[in-house]
Amino acid sequence: MVQSTRHSSSWPVGQGEMAECIRRHDWAATALGPIAGWPPHLRAAVDICLASPLPIALLWGEQRLQLYNDAYRAIAQQRHPAILGRPALENWAEARDIIGPMLDRVFTHGEPSEAENWPVLLNDTSGTPVERFFSFTFSAIRDRYGRVAGAFHTAVESTSRLRAEHRLRGVMGEAGLGAGFHALFQAAPAPLLLLAPPDFRVVAANDALLRASGESSENLLGRPGFDLLASWTNHAEVEQQLRASLERVLTQRVADTLPMVVQRRRSRQRGPRYWSIINTPVLDPHGQVALVLHRCEDVTELVRLRSASEAQAQLDRDQQALMARLYDIGKTGHGIAPPRPLRLFAAMLDSIPDYIYAFDREHRFAYVNRAMHHLFGPAGDPIGKTFQELGYPPALADRLNGHLRHIFDTGDTVEDELFFTGPTGPRAYYQFVWGPVRGDSGRIEQVVGVSRDTSERRRMEERLRQGEARQSFLLQMGDRIRGLNDAAQITSAISEMVGHHLRVGRCGYGEVTECGQFFMVERDWTDGEMPSLAGRVPLAAFGTAVVEQYRTGQTVVLDDTLEDIRTRGSEQVYADAGRVRAGVGVPLFKGGRFVAAFYVHQARPRHWRDEEVALLGEVAERIWAAVARARAERALRESERRYRTLFDALDEGFCLLEKVDTAPDQPSDYRYLGTNPAFVTHTGIGGVIGRTMRDVFPDASAFWYDTFDSVIGSGEAFRFEHGMVNRGRVFDVYACRLDDSTHKRVAVLFHDITERKRHEQHQRMLLNELNHRVKNTLVTVQSMAMQSFRAGVDPELARIQFEGRLMALSRAHDILTRESWGRAPLAEIVREAIAPYRDQHHDRLRADGPPVWLPPRHALAFAMVLHELGTNAVKYGALSNHDGRIDIQWQANGSLRLTWTESGGPPVELPSGRGFGSRLIERGLRHEIGGRVSLDFAPAGVVCTIEVPLDGLEPLDRF
Repeated sequence: MVQSTRHSSSWPVGQGEMAECIRRHDWAATALGPIAGWPPHLRAAVDICLASPLPIALLWGEQRLQLYNDAYRAIAQQRHPAILGRPALENWAEARDIIGPMLDRVFTHGEPSEAENWPVLLNDTSGTPVERFFSFTFSAIRDRYGRVAGAFHTAVESTSRLRAEHRLRGVMGEAGLGAGFHALFQAAPAPLLLLAPPDFRVVAANDALLRASGESSENLLGRPGFDLLASWTNHAEVEQQLRASLERVLTQRVADTLPMVVQRRRSRQRGPRYWSIINTPVLDPHGQVALVLHRCEDVTELVRLRSASEAQAQLDRDQQALMARLYDIGKTGHGIAPPRPLRLFAAMLDSIPDYIYAFDREHRFAYVNRAMHHLFGPAGDPIGKTFQELGYPPALADRLNGHLRHIFDTGDTVEDELFFTGPTGPRAYYQFVWGPVRGDSGRIEQVVGVSRDTSERRRMEERLRQGEARQSFLLQMGDRIRGLNDAAQITSAISEMVGHHLRVGRCGYGEVTECGQFFMVERDWTDGEMPSLAGRVPLAAFGTAVVEQYRTGQTVVLDDTLEDIRTRGSEQVYADAGRVRAGVGVPLFKGGRFVAAFYVHQARPRHWRDEEVALLGEVAERIWAAVARARAERALRESERRYRTLFDALDEGFCLLEKVDTAPDQPSDYRYLGTNPAFVTHTGIGGVIGRTMRDVFPDASAFWYDTFDSVIGSGEAFRFEHGMVNRGRVFDVYACRLDDSTHKRVAVLFHDITERKRHEQHQRMLLNELNHRVKNTLVTVQSMAMQSFRAGVDPELARIQFEGRLMALSRAHDILTRESWGRAPLAEIVREAIAPYRDQHHDRLRADGPPVWLPPRHALAFAMVLHELGTNAVKYGALSNHDGRIDIQWQANGSLRLTWTESGGPPVELPSGRGFGSRLIERGLRHEIGGRVSLDFAPAGVVCTIEVPLDGLEPLDRF
């Protein structure tokens, strides 16, 4: 093996702590051996590991010995440096079950492994297991023969982020903030933080804050918001102010604004920065502060503009004082003689940056200070020359000579400001003061002047004016759209304001379609001359260069579409779109994608000023935020409407309950927060919102309260069937906890299943009855067959008797089937039994009695008995001649008594034996219905009396 000759003290290179730890570690005591003998691929892996800003460890050899970099040290915490050079599975014994199988796949098969946001129980400094979350990756490192020699291991801890996200969901739910709030929060142009009391940890940061701070979301979430001040040299002072403001928000529950906060920079950084900070409470339904919305906006530029304006004002005052001093000197004539003007002050005046000079009576320069010499340049010495000789523009020279004549004639002081184009080309605004200088005789001998370049001040004033005008416009725009909740109305209102403000021909906001090929404008504003761009417009039509600029997030500024190289080849498109000659388009990027743009167009060329482009950039961001807010609110309203419509249309009853805080020795109770119309339908009780269960249902069993307590305590949904005592109803109930951080609310969905239960009971009864009746019917049919077809009976007669009995049984079954085998009316049983005989003897059979309902067993028995009695009457009794009659009477008074009476038939003789019909009447009926039956063969006619207790004939018990 070829070994490196570098000494262990010189490698690995680097100033980091882990590089030094690896250099000093006793590797000879490990399986890796002395550091000088490490193979090249291990050394290369160590160099890569140490150079990475990500937390990376190396796991090497069969023992999987661990090396790691400085970023990984933060994950190791108190285990560092003891884990260096030791087996990884011993270092992280608590996580062996997770990382062991992943390492086996890497070392055995060379397959990479990864796990995202895995919970791992790791011991803290006190030995207490604490749940932490990590995203792991393991990838193979191969030697020169292709064998797996080790593994790269990255471990990114996400504990703080996940806990912050969980906490954010909880407090947002408690505060009643819907999904739309997150979109508005992220789209806001001002830097925003959401801080969770009482320790004010960051639970959310919008994109604007991440850009301003240079931090990533992963680094911020879960940390105290004060950590953002760590880089400030005056962080202690500012943190104290910020804590006091946040405490005022918690106690007073109103927004709190800090005075201007100054961020002191490091000495090598350029000047301080100034921040405007507002802390606003987000209240939960109970009026408590659930979150604090922290807004911090950089106002450095505005402060500098105002400071520059104030500094210029001071310079102006100094200039006036200097001019007054020169004027006084000139007025008294002390120390100033015409041949040597201002000689005594020459050295002082040369040190002044303002332009100081003097004119003689011929309007020639008699003196200029050093600043004036620099203004004219080496080749343009103004001494002894007039304005015309110096090449001043005629109009400017005439104006200045007029001032000099006026001063020489009147002795007045003249102040003026003009745009000066010098002989050597400088162009700037100058403010000047000219005054007379008198000689010993009092005659005005010279005019002394002081000038100052006011171009920068004018620019600053203009920028300040424009900044204030921009802020005023944006405030007016905010007021205009504050009450609007429709995206189209918002874009139309803003477009109209911008169009009038910038005096353009067309202004609008459009969104890029999902395919990225078209630009959709719902509604725009025009001046009445340019056509509207509403509709779907292909992006490619505006030129490849312009579209590419949009897609890279750059604002497109076109001063003249006919001259701009980016619009070459697309001139006709711009002409067709309303003769567009100038325009600005501000693209909006969200989630790394070009999603929308705000644009202004006009039909003549225009040079767009920087402040106009900046205004359009701010408008674009605000219109995006406003549209996102409107759509989120609309989606929330539609969602609420859909769910309300859904719940109102449900057949199932619904109610939302909240557990009431009761004393420890008092039973549980729940308050109704909401119900749907079906709740009233199923329970018969309305107006329950705000009342408690014990008030609405005082007789409800403890089962209900115990069940809801269990659902809240365990978080597991529960389905059950239970009845309401005071309503006589049975419900199928589904109850689940609402995880809204209160853990006190239960949603209950229930359906009245009373009828279903009755049907189930009735079905069970029918099955039992059917089973019994089938058996009895088979026995009856078997008996009828045996008796009808017994030996010695004419076969044809036997067939007729058997068919008649089957028909009687069938008619009774028909009646019971129509009544669902519940019960049958006795009058119908009688009517069906005698129906065959009424066809021929319709006026000789009478039946009369009160309404009585028979159970299925009684109905079949009565049908068979009446059939046998009718058959006997036709063969031997009242219906065997032309004069006989049959009367069927029944009464119900404590018991049912039915009497079959025959009369007018042939004389009755007592039969010598009992046939099947007689036995069926006397024995079968008695056995089936448990009543008494008597059959009297009186000479005048047969009389059959049946008595049945009414207890057996009562209606079926209700469920």
